[in-house]
Amino acid sequence: MLTAFWLVSEAESQEPLWGGGLVSKIDSLAAANLADGRVSGFSIGVKKGDDLLLAQGYGLADLDNQVPAGPHTVYGIGSITKQFTAAAILLLADKGVVSLDDPLTKFFPDYPTHGYYVTIRHLLTHTSGVRSYPSDDTPSETLPLDISDLELLARIDAEPFDFAPGQSFRYSNAGFVLLGMIVEAVSGQTYAEYLQEHIFEPLGLTRSSVCDARRITPGRARGYALEGGTLLHAARVSTTHMGGAGALCSTVFDLLSWTSALKSGRVMTKSGYEAMVTPAVLADGTEVPYGFGLRVRARLEGRLSVAHGGGVPGFSSQLDHFPEADLTVAVISNTYGDHARLTADAIASWALGIAMPTLLDEQRSVDELEVYVGTYRLSGPDREWRVVRQGTWLFREVDDGEPIRLRSQGNHVFAPQNSDFAQITFRVEGGSATGLSVHECVPMDQGTCRDREGSRVR
Repeated sequence: MLTAFWLVSEAESQEPLWGGGLVSKIDSLAAANLADGRVSGFSIGVKKGDDLLLAQGYGLADLDNQVPAGPHTVYGIGSITKQFTAAAILLLADKGVVSLDDPLTKFFPDYPTHGYYVTIRHLLTHTSGVRSYPSDDTPSETLPLDISDLELLARIDAEPFDFAPGQSFRYSNAGFVLLGMIVEAVSGQTYAEYLQEHIFEPLGLTRSSVCDARRITPGRARGYALEGGTLLHAARVSTTHMGGAGALCSTVFDLLSWTSALKSGRVMTKSGYEAMVTPAVLADGTEVPYGFGLRVRARLEGRLSVAHGGGVPGFSSQLDHFPEADLTVAVISNTYGDHARLTADAIASWALGIAMPTLLDEQRSVDELEVYVGTYRLSGPDREWRVVRQGTWLFREVDDGEPIRLRSQGNHVFAPQNSDFAQITFRVEGGSATGLSVHECVPMDQGTCRDREGSRVR
C-alpha cells in the first residue's frame, strides 16, 4: 500500500519528476499493485498542459479470457459521472433553459419537500439535505434489477430529508440522480442522448457513454471484487439506479481529454467552469470543499486540486487536476477498492515533487500487544470488534469478516492493513486498554471522514 490521509513518518523533499523517470516509477508502482493478486487491472493517464506523458494499461481487463488492460479499455467510472451531469446542467443554464436557483418542485411538482425550498444549486453542491440513494437500508436484491425513472423517483422522495437545505453538507447520490432527471425533463432527451449530443460528440469522447450491460462495447473491462483474499466477479448493480450520479463508462484517454476541454472553456462559459470549481458556502457562511460535481480542496502539502473519485461494484476511479501545475492524473481500475485513489496520489506526488511518507509497521513484543487484546463495542457498523494476538502481530476480527492485521504506529496507534485511510487509537489506563477511537475516511466518492468511539466490554 502507499500513503495515508494521516502521515506518521517524516519525509525529505524531492525534485519533481517527469519524462522517463516518472514513467519508470509508475511502471514499478503498477507492478507492485498487481503482484499480490488483489487487483485485476487498471489504466493510468498522466498529462501536464498539452504534454501527454503516459496512457497505459496494466494487468487484465478480463480475468476469464486473460484480456490485458490498455489505454482504451472502457471502465465504469462511478461518481466521476457527477461532473458531467453538472456540466449538462450548466449548459442548459447558459441557454436560459434552467436557473441554478430554480426550485426542485418546478420540475417535480409532487416532490415532498416538507416545506423546504430545494434548488438546483443545493443539489449540485450536496447541500440539499436529500438523503442519498441507494442507502444502507436499500434491499440489496433490488439493485441488480433495472428500474424506471418514475420508480427511482418514488424511492428517493420516500426518504426523509437529512437536514434543511443549505444548512449542512452531506454527499448525496440521490441529488445527482435528480439532476440527471432534470436534464431529461427540460431537454426532451434521455440523459444518455443529451450527453452524447452535447458533450461526448462535440469533444470527441468516442469511448464515453452511459454504461449499458446489454450493449456490445469493444474493450469493456469486467468488474471484480476482492473477497477473502480472492478476486471474484463483482455483484451486478443496474446503472438505472445510478443515473446522473454514477452511470457513465469511460477511458483514461477520454477523461484526460475531458479535463483539458473543461478547463480551457471548450465545454461551457468561463463563468460556468469557475462556478464548478468554487467551493459552496452554507447558510452560516461555512465553506465546504465541493463545487458543482467536483471536490475542490488543498491536498498533498496544500496543493489545490480539482478532483473526484468513483466507486461502483467492480470498479474504482480517480481523476485529479492540479491547476497550479496544470497536471492531470487519471486512474481507473476494474477492481473495487481504494487503490485507484492511492495510485493517483503517488503519481501526483512524484510529479509535483512531494515526498511520499510511509506508514510504519513496528514490531511489538507479546507483552506490549496483550495490552490491547479484548472485545470492544462501537457505534455504527461492525459494532463488536475482537482484538486478538497471533504471535507478535495484532488482528481485528468482526463477524463474517476475515481478520485484519493492525500495523503499529507507536503511542497506542494502529493502522488496519486493508486500508491506509483508517487510524485506531487505543485508550490505555493502568497498563490495559479500556477503549478505542476509530478515525476512518471514504477515499473514493466522498473523501469524507468519520470518528467512532468504542469501549472494552471484556
